[in-house]
Amino acid sequence: MNVLLLDDEQPVLESLKGKLNLFCPEVTIIGMCKSVKEALAVLHEEEVDVVFLDVNLNGESGFDLIDQWDGDELPSLIFTTAHDEFAVQAIKYAALDYLLKPIDAEDLVLAVRKAGERVSIDRQAVVTEAAKGAPKKLVIPTTEGMYILNVNEIVRCESSSNYTQFFLKNKTSVLASKTMKEYEILLRPAGFERVHKSHLVNLEMISRYVSADGGYLLLIEGSTVPVSNRRKEILVQHLKRL
Repeated sequence: MNVLLLDDEQPVLESLKGKLNLFCPEVTIIGMCKSVKEALAVLHEEEVDVVFLDVNLNGESGFDLIDQWDGDELPSLIFTTAHDEFAVQAIKYAALDYLLKPIDAEDLVLAVRKAGERVSIDRQAVVTEAAKGAPKKLVIPTTEGMYILNVNEIVRCESSSNYTQFFLKNKTSVLASKTMKEYEILLRPAGFERVHKSHLVNLEMISRYVSADGGYLLLIEGSTVPVSNRRKEILVQHLKRL
Protein backbone atom coordinates (compact mmCIF):
# COMPACT_ATOMS: atom_id res chain seq x y z
CA MET A 1 0.00 0.00 0.00
CA ASN A 2 1.63 3.24 -1.18
CA VAL A 3 1.48 6.13 1.28
CA LEU A 4 2.26 9.84 1.01
CA LEU A 5 2.96 11.96 4.11
CA LEU A 6 2.18 15.70 4.22
CA ASP A 7 3.23 17.84 7.19
CA ASP A 8 5.19 21.10 7.41
CA GLU A 9 7.32 19.91 10.35
CA GLN A 10 10.21 17.55 9.56
CA PRO A 11 10.31 15.96 13.05
CA VAL A 12 6.60 15.08 12.72
CA LEU A 13 7.20 13.53 9.29
CA GLU A 14 10.10 11.49 10.64
CA SER A 15 8.08 10.37 13.65
CA LEU A 16 5.13 9.25 11.52
CA LYS A 17 7.48 7.51 9.10
CA GLY A 18 9.13 5.68 12.00
CA LYS A 19 5.81 4.51 13.43
CA LEU A 20 4.56 3.33 10.04
CA ASN A 21 7.79 1.42 9.40
CA LEU A 22 7.63 -0.16 12.84
CA PHE A 23 3.94 -1.00 13.16
CA CYS A 24 2.66 -1.15 9.58
CA PRO A 25 4.99 -3.28 7.40
CA GLU A 26 2.39 -3.40 4.60
CA VAL A 27 3.00 0.31 3.94
CA THR A 28 5.49 1.75 1.44
CA ILE A 29 6.22 5.45 1.97
CA ILE A 30 6.76 7.00 -1.44
CA GLY A 31 6.92 10.66 -0.43
CA MET A 32 7.33 13.04 2.53
CA CYS A 33 6.13 16.54 1.65
CA LYS A 34 6.02 19.85 3.51
CA SER A 35 3.60 21.73 1.26
CA VAL A 36 0.48 21.15 -0.80
CA LYS A 37 2.43 22.00 -3.95
CA GLU A 38 4.99 19.26 -3.26
CA ALA A 39 2.24 16.75 -2.47
CA LEU A 40 0.31 17.53 -5.65
CA ALA A 41 3.48 16.97 -7.71
CA VAL A 42 3.93 13.52 -6.19
CA LEU A 43 0.26 12.63 -6.65
CA HIS A 44 0.44 13.51 -10.35
CA GLU A 45 3.54 11.37 -10.80
CA GLU A 46 3.06 8.37 -8.52
CA GLU A 47 0.39 5.82 -7.68
CA VAL A 48 -0.70 6.70 -4.14
CA ASP A 49 -3.24 4.71 -2.14
CA VAL A 50 -3.36 6.80 1.05
CA VAL A 51 -2.36 10.33 2.06
CA PHE A 52 -1.64 11.26 5.68
CA LEU A 53 -2.05 15.04 5.77
CA ASP A 54 -1.86 17.62 8.52
CA VAL A 55 -4.80 20.00 8.72
CA ASN A 56 -2.65 23.01 9.69
CA LEU A 57 0.30 23.65 7.40
CA ASN A 58 2.55 26.69 7.21
CA GLY A 59 0.33 29.35 5.62
CA GLU A 60 -2.10 26.83 4.15
CA SER A 61 -4.41 23.97 5.03
CA GLY A 62 -4.36 20.27 4.31
CA PHE A 63 -7.84 20.79 2.91
CA ASP A 64 -6.21 22.85 0.14
CA LEU A 65 -4.85 19.62 -1.30
CA ILE A 66 -8.40 18.51 -2.06
CA ASP A 67 -9.50 21.90 -3.37
CA GLN A 68 -6.51 22.18 -5.72
CA TRP A 69 -6.55 18.59 -7.00
CA ASP A 70 -7.26 18.55 -10.75
CA GLY A 71 -6.82 14.85 -11.48
CA ASP A 72 -9.30 12.03 -11.15
CA GLU A 73 -10.27 10.43 -7.85
CA LEU A 74 -8.01 11.29 -4.91
CA PRO A 75 -6.48 8.55 -2.76
CA SER A 76 -7.94 7.81 0.65
CA LEU A 77 -7.26 10.64 3.11
CA ILE A 78 -6.23 10.33 6.76
CA PHE A 79 -6.05 13.72 8.47
CA THR A 80 -3.63 14.37 11.33
CA THR A 81 -3.80 17.35 13.70
CA ALA A 82 -3.13 18.47 17.24
CA HIS A 83 -6.63 19.95 17.42
CA ASP A 84 -9.97 18.16 17.22
CA GLU A 85 -12.12 21.10 16.04
CA PHE A 86 -11.49 20.19 12.41
CA ALA A 87 -13.06 16.76 12.70
CA VAL A 88 -16.43 17.80 11.26
CA GLN A 89 -14.77 19.50 8.28
CA ALA A 90 -12.64 16.40 7.69
CA ILE A 91 -15.77 14.25 7.63
CA LYS A 92 -17.28 16.59 5.02
CA TYR A 93 -14.21 15.98 2.88
CA ALA A 94 -14.85 12.23 3.13
CA ALA A 95 -11.78 11.56 5.25
CA LEU A 96 -11.10 7.88 5.83
CA ASP A 97 -9.88 8.65 9.35
CA TYR A 98 -8.84 11.48 11.67
CA LEU A 99 -5.86 11.08 14.02
CA LEU A 100 -4.96 13.41 16.88
CA LYS A 101 -1.32 14.23 17.56
CA PRO A 102 0.70 12.81 19.15
CA ILE A 103 -0.49 9.86 17.10
CA ASP A 104 -1.16 6.75 19.12
CA ALA A 105 0.37 3.60 17.60
CA GLU A 106 -2.83 1.58 18.07
CA ASP A 107 -4.94 4.28 16.39
CA LEU A 108 -2.42 4.41 13.55
CA VAL A 109 -2.57 0.66 12.98
CA LEU A 110 -6.39 0.74 12.93
CA ALA A 111 -6.39 3.60 10.41
CA VAL A 112 -3.94 1.77 8.13
CA ARG A 113 -6.00 -1.40 8.42
CA LYS A 114 -9.12 0.53 7.39
CA ALA A 115 -7.23 2.00 4.44
CA GLY A 116 -6.00 -1.46 3.47
CA GLU A 117 -9.56 -2.75 3.35
CA ARG A 118 -10.52 0.14 1.04
CA VAL A 119 -7.56 -0.54 -1.28
CA SER A 120 -8.39 -4.24 -1.31
CA ILE A 121 -11.98 -3.55 -2.37
CA ASP A 122 -10.80 -1.26 -5.19
CA ARG A 123 -8.31 -3.83 -6.48
CA GLN A 124 -10.90 -6.59 -6.36
CA ALA A 125 -13.13 -4.43 -8.53
CA VAL A 126 -10.33 -4.30 -11.10
CA VAL A 127 -10.00 -8.09 -11.06
CA THR A 128 -13.77 -8.54 -11.39
CA GLU A 129 -14.03 -6.21 -14.37
CA ALA A 130 -11.00 -7.78 -16.05
CA ALA A 131 -12.60 -11.19 -15.75
CA LYS A 132 -15.47 -10.01 -17.92
CA GLY A 133 -13.11 -9.74 -20.90
CA ALA A 134 -12.13 -6.92 -23.21
CA PRO A 135 -14.96 -4.66 -24.39
CA LYS A 136 -15.31 -3.88 -28.10
CA LYS A 137 -17.41 -0.74 -27.60
CA LEU A 138 -17.84 1.87 -24.89
CA VAL A 139 -20.92 3.95 -24.20
CA ILE A 140 -19.64 7.37 -23.14
CA PRO A 141 -21.89 9.74 -21.17
CA THR A 142 -21.26 13.40 -22.00
CA THR A 143 -22.97 16.71 -21.28
CA GLU A 144 -24.47 16.50 -24.78
CA GLY A 145 -25.77 12.93 -24.58
CA MET A 146 -24.23 9.51 -25.21
CA TYR A 147 -21.41 8.52 -27.58
CA ILE A 148 -20.67 4.95 -28.66
CA LEU A 149 -16.96 4.46 -29.30
CA ASN A 150 -15.17 1.49 -30.85
CA VAL A 151 -12.42 0.58 -28.41
CA ASN A 152 -9.93 -0.07 -31.22
CA GLU A 153 -10.37 3.56 -32.36
CA ILE A 154 -9.30 4.99 -28.98
CA VAL A 155 -5.70 6.23 -28.93
CA ARG A 156 -5.54 7.47 -25.36
CA CYS A 157 -7.48 8.91 -22.43
CA GLU A 158 -6.52 11.90 -20.33
CA SER A 159 -7.83 12.80 -16.90
CA SER A 160 -9.43 16.22 -16.53
CA SER A 161 -10.64 16.66 -12.95
CA ASN A 162 -13.75 14.45 -12.68
CA TYR A 163 -13.90 14.05 -16.47
CA THR A 164 -12.02 11.93 -19.01
CA GLN A 165 -10.99 13.14 -22.45
CA PHE A 166 -10.95 10.40 -25.12
CA PHE A 167 -8.63 11.00 -28.07
CA LEU A 168 -9.44 8.99 -31.22
CA LYS A 169 -7.54 7.84 -34.33
CA ASN A 170 -9.43 10.33 -36.52
CA LYS A 171 -7.99 13.13 -34.30
CA THR A 172 -11.35 14.00 -32.73
CA SER A 173 -12.01 13.84 -29.00
CA VAL A 174 -14.89 13.17 -26.62
CA LEU A 175 -15.17 14.45 -23.05
CA ALA A 176 -16.78 11.86 -20.77
CA SER A 177 -18.43 12.84 -17.49
CA LYS A 178 -16.72 10.04 -15.51
CA THR A 179 -13.31 9.70 -13.89
CA MET A 180 -10.49 7.93 -15.70
CA LYS A 181 -10.21 5.35 -12.96
CA GLU A 182 -13.49 3.79 -14.09
CA TYR A 183 -12.29 3.57 -17.70
CA GLU A 184 -8.92 2.18 -16.65
CA ILE A 185 -10.72 -0.79 -15.10
CA LEU A 186 -12.82 -1.32 -18.22
CA LEU A 187 -10.05 -0.85 -20.78
CA ARG A 188 -7.10 -2.65 -19.21
CA PRO A 189 -8.26 -6.06 -20.60
CA ALA A 190 -8.34 -4.43 -24.06
CA GLY A 191 -4.63 -3.56 -23.95
CA PHE A 192 -4.66 -0.15 -22.32
CA GLU A 193 -2.04 0.82 -19.75
CA ARG A 194 -1.85 3.76 -17.36
CA VAL A 195 1.57 5.27 -18.04
CA HIS A 196 1.09 8.39 -15.94
CA LYS A 197 -1.29 9.58 -13.25
CA SER A 198 -3.27 11.49 -15.89
CA HIS A 199 -2.79 9.32 -18.97
CA LEU A 200 -4.18 5.96 -20.11
CA VAL A 201 -2.78 4.71 -23.44
CA ASN A 202 -3.78 2.08 -25.99
CA LEU A 203 -0.53 0.09 -26.32
CA GLU A 204 -1.31 -0.68 -29.96
CA MET A 205 -1.24 3.05 -30.73
CA ILE A 206 2.35 3.61 -29.56
CA SER A 207 4.82 4.36 -32.35
CA ARG A 208 7.84 5.15 -30.20
CA TYR A 209 9.10 5.36 -26.62
CA VAL A 210 11.63 8.15 -26.03
CA SER A 211 13.79 7.95 -22.90
CA ALA A 212 14.95 11.58 -23.09
CA ASP A 213 13.31 14.42 -21.13
CA GLY A 214 12.14 12.11 -18.39
CA GLY A 215 10.56 9.61 -20.78
CA TYR A 216 7.56 9.99 -23.05
CA LEU A 217 5.54 8.17 -25.71
CA LEU A 218 4.95 9.23 -29.29
CA LEU A 219 1.57 7.99 -30.49
CA ILE A 220 0.44 7.22 -34.03
CA GLU A 221 -1.67 10.38 -34.42
CA GLY A 222 1.29 12.56 -33.45
CA SER A 223 0.58 13.35 -29.81
CA THR A 224 3.04 12.79 -26.96
CA VAL A 225 2.34 11.45 -23.48
CA PRO A 226 4.67 11.63 -20.45
CA VAL A 227 5.64 8.41 -18.67
CA SER A 228 6.06 8.52 -14.89
CA ASN A 229 9.23 7.08 -13.39
CA ARG A 230 7.24 4.54 -11.42
CA ARG A 231 5.58 3.11 -14.55
CA LYS A 232 8.53 2.96 -16.95
CA GLU A 233 9.58 -0.59 -16.16
CA ILE A 234 6.03 -1.94 -16.44
CA LEU A 235 5.54 -0.10 -19.74
CA VAL A 236 8.79 -1.48 -21.22
CA GLN A 237 7.74 -5.01 -20.31
CA HIS A 238 4.39 -4.51 -22.05
CA LEU A 239 6.09 -3.11 -25.15
CA LYS A 240 8.41 -6.10 -25.35
CA ARG A 241 5.39 -8.38 -25.53
CA LEU A 242 3.71 -6.53 -28.41
